[in-house]
Amino acid sequence: MRTLVVFVILLFVPLASAAQLAFVGDESLRELPGSGTSADPYLLRDLVINATNNTGILIKNTSAFILIKNVSIVGENKRPGIILENVKNVRIENVRIIRCSYGIKIVSSKNITIVNSIFKGNLYCYWKSEFAGDADCRGGAIFADYSKNLYIINNSFVPYSSLFSNIYGVYLVSVRNSKIYNNWFVGSIKCYPSAAFGGYCKGAAIYLTRSNENEIVGNLIYLPMSGGMEYASEVYGIYLSGVNNSIYLNDFYGEEVSYQIDMGIGFYYVFPRSKGKNTFHSPKVVYEFANETFEGFLGNYWDSYKEVDTEGDGIIDTPFIVDHYPLALPSENYKIIRPAEKIKTITNSSTLISNTSATPSSILSTSSTSSPTFSQEEENLKYMGTLLVLATILIILWRRK
Repeated sequence: MRTLVVFVILLFVPLASAAQLAFVGDESLRELPGSGTSADPYLLRDLVINATNNTGILIKNTSAFILIKNVSIVGENKRPGIILENVKNVRIENVRIIRCSYGIKIVSSKNITIVNSIFKGNLYCYWKSEFAGDADCRGGAIFADYSKNLYIINNSFVPYSSLFSNIYGVYLVSVRNSKIYNNWFVGSIKCYPSAAFGGYCKGAAIYLTRSNENEIVGNLIYLPMSGGMEYASEVYGIYLSGVNNSIYLNDFYGEEVSYQIDMGIGFYYVFPRSKGKNTFHSPKVVYEFANETFEGFLGNYWDSYKEVDTEGDGIIDTPFIVDHYPLALPSENYKIIRPAEKIKTITNSSTLISNTSATPSSILSTSSTSSPTFSQEEENLKYMGTLLVLATILIILWRRK
């Protein structure tokens, strides 16, 4: 019976109009085929879903291992492509999500992997005041809220057309312990009418707010061209609000244009312009550059920053804004061989060295003429031995009397 139901799902769902696949709780997944692993859970694959008026796929309240593979979801910028809410252990692989309000929306979830997928033109716009000609646009390709352990790897975020782009590539709110690796971000921007400014542009390849302990590594980020626009814009390669995030070996292309730098109005590689408690370089590593081996830290490549690398180690001598180790060439020219070895230090405890003010040379010296010192226990033993000898002598003298 299960095989028959699964056959019906796979046969007719790809042809369905405005289809929505909803799975709430473990029980709702029972009729799906395996292998999402672990121990062969559930698989959704080879589907074409119309998300014009309904969310394409909704999965909620489950920790089952689910694999979504080879799926195309196409909408008209009204509904999300995929919603994951209160779930664990979902892998999304080789999907295409085009013109949805959100490509993938993740809420209160963990252990989510999104890999080898394409996102085109995901956003939604609305009139704040139609009479004033005032609009706003939101949404984006991947949005995550109150989640952790997300793995966003080897994906492409590109425009669908000049009118439909991913206004945000990856937008994280209160997300931690996640990795954004080796993705390609192009044209993360949307311009729309504004009563106050005549027009307004905003967008970011990667936008983090209140998000901590994440890694952003090896991404290709093309800052959109300003096109000579004179009205306000909030367009960033990376917007970063959080602590203990690591950002390195990313390539930033395009030209920065500052309108109001203190307010973040303009086109910027990274904002805010101070690193805070985040790190814009790798751990100390041994790496290969120009057929030579070096040891040090690797930052990011900033296309418009052309300064001198006098040592020939691939690191520009002077810092760039938040990056103290800016790369002289794009990151593909650097190969990390291994982590640098840590120098082991031996610290002498005060229990081993009684004179803590002594210098290393005096401690190690073999020619010292000072008398050796004894521990308190040794002094106590000597004292007790003396008392026993005196007591023995007194007893002998008393018996002779």
